Parts: sequence; structure tokens; C-alpha cells
Amino acid sequence: MAKIDVYLKSELVGRLEKTGQQYVFSYHHNAISALSLTMPLRTQSYTNESLHPIFQMNLPEGHLRQVIERATAKQYGSDDLTMLAILGDHQIGQLGFAIEGQPLLLSKQNKPDLKALLGSEDANLFDQLLKNFACFSGVAGVQPKVLLEINDSNQRLTLPLKSYIVKSWGDDYPHLACNEFVCLSLAKLAGLEVSPFYLSDNAKLLITERFDLNRTQQRLGFEDFAVLQAKSTKQKYDASLESCANTIKQYVSAEFKSKALHDFFKLTIINYLVGNGDAHLKNSGILYDNLDGYQLGQLPKCKRRFAPIFDIVSTQAYLPNDMMALSLTGSKRWPKFKVLEKFAITHCDLSKKQIKKICDDIEIAAQEVWPILEKLENTHPEFIQISVKIKELISRKIN
Repeated sequence: MAKIDVYLKSELVGRLEKTGQQYVFSYHHNAISALSLTMPLRTQSYTNESLHPIFQMNLPEGHLRQVIERATAKQYGSDDLTMLAILGDHQIGQLGFAIEGQPLLLSKQNKPDLKALLGSEDANLFDQLLKNFACFSGVAGVQPKVLLEINDSNQRLTLPLKSYIVKSWGDDYPHLACNEFVCLSLAKLAGLEVSPFYLSDNAKLLITERFDLNRTQQRLGFEDFAVLQAKSTKQKYDASLESCANTIKQYVSAEFKSKALHDFFKLTIINYLVGNGDAHLKNSGILYDNLDGYQLGQLPKCKRRFAPIFDIVSTQAYLPNDMMALSLTGSKRWPKFKVLEKFAITHCDLSKKQIKKICDDIEIAAQEVWPILEKLENTHPEFIQISVKIKELISRKIN
């Protein structure tokens, strides 16, 4: 596909096309809102040798992409622009895509019930979800996942229909749902903002509320750190923790900057403690309401904050020698605490007192996670081998 129309909150905002070996995006003449912090409104087109990072951000990877291509490639093709058009409006963030000149298609999905999903004993449930909803799942990541609108029958006083990300796992990382449930629980207990999450009764699925929606389920603008650092999805490991701190300083609003740096360092220590070697650029991001009137050479008027935590796993539970995803002081080897402390002081603007409080919070949270691990061991004995390794990791002293 050579050209597609780009929508922002269901309003046509511009056109994206591939010309020769280049990708070109041009804003519509009456566009009033920018689609990315890295692409302010301007009359001149944005030209890139590869697909612009903001458009790459939600392209499915791994098994999800393969499923979509098997279902659609014969009829429509399998290039990136075609993939965006197929996914349409079903994206993390506010963007949508359609074939040039055609309206933005909105899905009429069946709405499964949250209680039914969590209580299902069907071992093949995720395969069925993937078959039915893959083409409505504009979400990145190698871990198999789908986007779903789910009817939460327990929500009687608020909107009963909510949007979720449903994750499973491949054979390489058994019981990843339990693993991530524990790691997200640790982050939440340590005081970080984490999107609400659930583990299915059979431990086959991890279900999280979408982190890019406000209280009325309206989509917020979201950009991950790969986009903000002008890197492709393939370059998500080609960066440093220092560059992430700089990204926060550059893009988060002044009133939220200190908290964002504080929370990013706390997240870094949690990743260090659980041995998360997959904490790359696409696992952190920034949220905002809109970029109305955002012009080249100006600061955005909207408030921009660090997004809730949405993806933490212990990779060292599977790969004991796994390294960090992002470098620190030029190395991806797990650092000594003094190196982390210097990073906190120099790049995150934290005091030693604040650093100690962060470490104390995490160590207390690690103790509180222990009963969660033991309950999962009792309920799902097949998880014991992974659980024991996670226990070893989180039992370590941080400093």
C-alpha cells in the first residue's frame, strides 16, 4: 500500500505515503493538533528513510503480527502501511489509520466479560482471542497480546465497558503471566502508579487495563521513549538510562518532572532487583491530553506526565546471565549500587535521603510480595521453579 490517511482522535490530520525508499508524512492543511511531540505542526512534510517512530510505535511484533498477516496478507499485503490500515483505530494512544480516501473503520467487536475471562478453564482461550481480535490489536511487543473491550459486570457505578490488554506467553518463557503479576504487584506495593491488573484463575492470562485511557475511557496521547528519542522499534535496546532521564527532563511538564525522575529511578531499582533485562525504551512513555496548536519552535501547552507502569518481568528467572536492556555508564552489566546512586544524584536530581527512602520502600514491598509468590506456588505448582528464582532475586539487599 502506497498511501494511507492518518487520523487523530478520529479526525483526519494528514497523509502518510511511501515514495521510493522514503516515508513521507504531511499534515492536512486544516490540522489543528500535532500527532507527536517530535512532529509539531508545520507546512513542510516530514521525510524519513524508515517509517517514522510514532507510526512504528504500535506495529505488532512476533506472533501477533504473524497471526494478522496469515489472516490478511493474501488479500491486502503485509507491508507496514497496510498493517496500519488494517489495525485502523485500534491503537494505543490517539492515532488511527485508513486506506487513502476511505473512512476510518470502527470495529463492532463482541464484548467478552472480565469475570468469564478470569474464571475460564479453557487452556486454548488465548488462541481463540488472538484469532478473533488480532486485527483490532495495535500494540507492540514480542509477548503475545491483544487489545480488547471487555464488559466488567462488577463495575456498577462507573462505565461497565473498559479496554484491556490481554497477555499470554510462548514456550520460551513459561508462566510469564504469574511472573509479571508478581513484578507488577511489587511495583504497586512500592508506591508506583500501575495500571490495574488481574491474573486469570488458571494463570494463563494477565489482563491489564489500558494505561492510555482517562477515567471516562477516552484515549490519551501516548509516546514511548523510543519515539521520543527518534529511534525505531529495532533500536529499543540502543540507548541508556541516562538518555531516558534526559527524555523525562525534555518532555515531561515542569510540575511533574521531579516526580517522574523519582519514579523512573524507583522503576530502575525494581528492574535491578527482579532482574528485568527487558526494560527497554518501549516500556516507558509519556501521556498527555492533546497537542492542540503545537507548532515548531513552541512548547506544548498540554500537561505531560510519566505514564503508569505497564510492563515488568523477571527475565533472570529464565536467563540467569541476562544483562540490562539499557546501558548505564556505557555498560549493560548489572551495576553496583554506588553506580545507581550516582545516576540518581547526577541524572535524576535525587538526594541521598530520597534514594534511601526509595530503596526502603522497595525492600518492604519485596517482603509483602513473598505471600503472593507462596500463594501462586500453592495454586499453580508448575510455577514453583520460576517462583524460587524470583524469591532469590528479591531477597537481595539493594545497597
